[in-house]
Amino acid sequence: MADILTIIAPVFLLIMLGYGLGRTRLFPEGSSAILIAFVWYIAIPALLFSSLAPRDLPHAGELVLVGAYYGSLLFLYTCAVMIARYVFRLTMAEQGLFALSACFANGGFIGIPIIEGAYGAEGVRLFLVLLSFHSLTLLPTTTIIIEHAKGRGDGPGILVRTFMSIRQNPIILALLSGLSWSALGLPYPEWLDRLVSLPAGAASPVGLFAAGLALSRVQISGDIKQASVAMVLKLFILPVIVFSVAHFWLMLPDIWVGVATLMAALPSGMIAYSFAMQHGIGSRRAATTVLISTGGSAVTLSVVLVMLRAFGYSD
Repeated sequence: MADILTIIAPVFLLIMLGYGLGRTRLFPEGSSAILIAFVWYIAIPALLFSSLAPRDLPHAGELVLVGAYYGSLLFLYTCAVMIARYVFRLTMAEQGLFALSACFANGGFIGIPIIEGAYGAEGVRLFLVLLSFHSLTLLPTTTIIIEHAKGRGDGPGILVRTFMSIRQNPIILALLSGLSWSALGLPYPEWLDRLVSLPAGAASPVGLFAAGLALSRVQISGDIKQASVAMVLKLFILPVIVFSVAHFWLMLPDIWVGVATLMAALPSGMIAYSFAMQHGIGSRRAATTVLISTGGSAVTLSVVLVMLRAFGYSD
């Protein structure tokens, strides 16, 4: 248990530090946006590129891991839409954003240090491969639902708007760059490794502090019941589904199962809140989901790590 606390405690203590300082005048409004932009556009892409470019191409078998995770995610997304429609009677656009909040993990900020502490560099590489498909799948799906709700779901326009939602995603660009570099067998000199490793090393600490700063501006402001259900889907149901598929059905390698399950147990990401704000739909619900799931994940991630150790899925 002590080693699990060693993995979990520094992550959430750094988030709490960012949260606490975000409530002071030391970091004024907008500080978190600057740090998040650095992590999202520079640090995480550098980490992804450095994990792919100097290595051989991921083997085709790893696509099974991607399929296991995103098949489970699609199932939960569909369940979340049904709950939003038939239980909470939300509009179609709200259904999509409710499902996004219940599925989109805070991988870039909280996920990386958790995975690194549990499974090391190879775990981070596998995690980044999974994370690369996150925006590529969830954001276009939610965009299509919202566009249909606005009556703009027909014709080529929806394809353009969907493409616009992901075309500038730095994670996808870094993925393509790293895979291309590896496929072409280009040299990866020491100076380039040192250059890329500098921002890559900042991804975890700056990301965690920035997440705390961002959460300090978020308040629990309503829709508690709906946000609580989204949190349960994200922190409890999704990890069970992913673990069951990866372990019992597909019998994937230990580290694959562990990484996928931990990713599933991560709290809701700020992108769900930003997406809701962008479209002016369900932003209070998304903000509440992000805040309470982040707090709750300190406990649930510890439990998931204990369970993985119990099943023998340790590093």
